[in-house]
Amino acid sequence: MKYEKYILKIKNILKFCFVFLLFNLYFLILGSKAPIFANETTQVAESSGVNYQLSYPGLLPDHPLYFLKAGRDRIMSFFISKPLKKAEFNLIQADKRVEASFLLSKKGGDKIDLAQSTFSKAENYFEDAIDNTAAAKAQGMNTIELSQKLHDSNQKHQQILKDMTEKLSEANKEKFATEHGRLKQFEKKVKELNQKQ
Repeated sequence: MKYEKYILKIKNILKFCFVFLLFNLYFLILGSKAPIFANETTQVAESSGVNYQLSYPGLLPDHPLYFLKAGRDRIMSFFISKPLKKAEFNLIQADKRVEASFLLSKKGGDKIDLAQSTFSKAENYFEDAIDNTAAAKAQGMNTIELSQKLHDSNQKHQQILKDMTEKLSEANKEKFATEHGRLKQFEKKVKELNQKQ
């Protein structure tokens, strides 16, 4: 009986240490910026004629620990309730995934399918950002700055998609055909948002 209290305390201490180590490992892995990605991000920004900087993608979807990052993003999104904040969050996620898609496409080969699905997920986030911005506007919030960011981001996404697909084979270009159409639809939606300001 006497020893059970000590064993329980030791177990609690070990649990705390384990969680603390996992927490630090998580931020060490997901928080570090690899210089190769930073350089490639700069290349994307310079090659495009649109003056808009995409967010740093961090781990790419082909990394074995990417599921941790995706899980973290889903948890963060769940806890954001204000439509304006949610729109900003979704825009950042869209930008990160477009950048990740570009970097995956540069790897070529079997990464093209992953690049396409990553780009598609980016545009799902972008669509959510548009919807949340419209909801924020309906609630009387000032969305002028965010609407402009959406416009600039959409232009950047279109430019990057064009740059990506120019270097692909015809078969691989077809995989991105739907994304071209979606980006044009989103461009119209964003223009409508800006016109109603």
